[in-house]
Amino acid sequence: MSPEAFGGNNPESFYDEGLTASMKGDLPKAIQFFEQTIRMDSSMATAYHQLGKCYARMGKKDKAVRILAQVVSKRPKLKAAQIDLGNALIQTGEYEQAIKQFETVLANNLTDAKALLGLALADFNRGHWKDALTHAQNAQMHGGTNFATLYMVGRAAKLAGNDGLSIRTLEKADQVIAKYQEMNEEKPEGYFLRGEVAFVKGDYSGAITQYRSAEERTELEHSYLAYGETFDMCGILAKQGLCMQRLDEPEKAKEIGDRIGRINEKHPLGKALRES
Repeated sequence: MSPEAFGGNNPESFYDEGLTASMKGDLPKAIQFFEQTIRMDSSMATAYHQLGKCYARMGKKDKAVRILAQVVSKRPKLKAAQIDLGNALIQTGEYEQAIKQFETVLANNLTDAKALLGLALADFNRGHWKDALTHAQNAQMHGGTNFATLYMVGRAAKLAGNDGLSIRTLEKADQVIAKYQEMNEEKPEGYFLRGEVAFVKGDYSGAITQYRSAEERTELEHSYLAYGETFDMCGILAKQGLCMQRLDEPEKAKEIGDRIGRINEKHPLGKALRES
C-alpha cells in the first residue's frame, strides 16, 4: 500500500513527508515516502540520498553504501552525499575508500569541517589515535566548537595518551549537550549523548543514569540522530550492558542482553552480552 502525502500526490510532497518522518526517527516510514518519491521522479537525486542515509542509520550499511555510491556517481559535486558515503563506508570497515571520499571533498575545500571530522572518525576506527586527534582538532578549528568535534577530540585524546586534553574536552562536550538537554527534556538524544560522554570518562554509574533516561524517552521502532551519532533502543540497552560489565555486574549485563534479544536476536552486542 502506497503512503499518503499531506501536501498532495506529487514527488515534492512525498519527499517532504520523508524528511519529516526521518527527523522524527521513524525510518521505515521515511523509506516508504522516499521510495514513493523515486517511483514518481527517478531523477530526484536528493531522494536517493536521503534513502541511503536512512539505511545507514538503520545499520543496513551495505545497502546504504550501494545507494549513496550511485548518488555520488551521478552527482559527483554533491558534497553532502560524498561525506555520507564516506561515513557509511566507515561502517562497513572500508576505511581507505571512506578516506578517498573525504579527501575528494577536501580537494575543493581544505577547511571543510565535516570532511575533516570524517577523516578523524576513519582514523579513530582503525586505531590511528594521534591522526584522529589531529583531524578532529582541525575540524574544530575550521568548523567551530560543537558537540561532534569536542566528543571526537575527547575520545581520540584519551586513546592517544593525552588525558588532560581528553578530560577538559569531554567536560566541554558535556556542558554543550547539557544545554541541548535542558531545551529538549522530553527527547532522548541529550540523555544518550551525555551517557556516551560519561562512558568515555569512565563514569559508568553516571552513564547508566543517562542511558536509562534516554530509554524512557525512546520509541521502540525509531532510530535517532544527533550531532552525527545514531542510536535506537537496542543501542541504548547495549551501552547499559557494557556499563554493567565495567561495574563487575555480569548477571545484570546478561539480563540486558536477554532484553535486547527479545527485540532483535541478531544484535551483535546483545548477543555478546548474553554469551559473556
